[in-house]
Amino acid sequence: MNSRRRFRGAASGCLLACGLVLAACGFPTETEPVGVEMDELTSPTSETTPPEVPIDIVTVWFARDGELAATTREVPTPVLPDAVVAALGAGVTDDEAESGLRSAIPSASMLLTASAARGTVTVQLSSAFAEIPVGDQSLALAQVVFTLTELRGVGRVRFQIDGEPIAVPLPDGTSTEDSVSRDDFLGAAAG
Repeated sequence: MNSRRRFRGAASGCLLACGLVLAACGFPTETEPVGVEMDELTSPTSETTPPEVPIDIVTVWFARDGELAATTREVPTPVLPDAVVAALGAGVTDDEAESGLRSAIPSASMLLTASAARGTVTVQLSSAFAEIPVGDQSLALAQVVFTLTELRGVGRVRFQIDGEPIAVPLPDGTSTEDSVSRDDFLGAAAG
């Protein structure tokens, strides 16, 4: 019985101490209302800046006088094939166009996705690819191949529409449904 009383006494003491601590954490009361300026309520207490996204510079290839010519673009780090394809699909800048660069890729929407596996990037094209003039099809695909093979570890590119391989027209007039490399398009590269 004696130990029960001691336990109850200790428990009561702890509860009383906790109650006093919680009561001390309350807001102070004022006898008169205190005015607060409106700008004190709406102005930020600290400036927030969006975090900087790390970027990398990649080489992209466009066309000039029927041959490929290189320029650069900024893409987010880590550099992923989708981001590089998007940069290529965005086309040339006004300054680049004035210097004679153009893209044989008519629209960014033609390049749907790009994913890498074992040194080969697979690019999903939209059905709009078939609408490119035959003379520009090889040049458009050469732009993609040269751009993607700039990436570390990428040596080949496979092209598909709706998950099916397409016949890739090559500069020598032949075509292949296999993955292609820069060597397949050497005739498209500037001297």
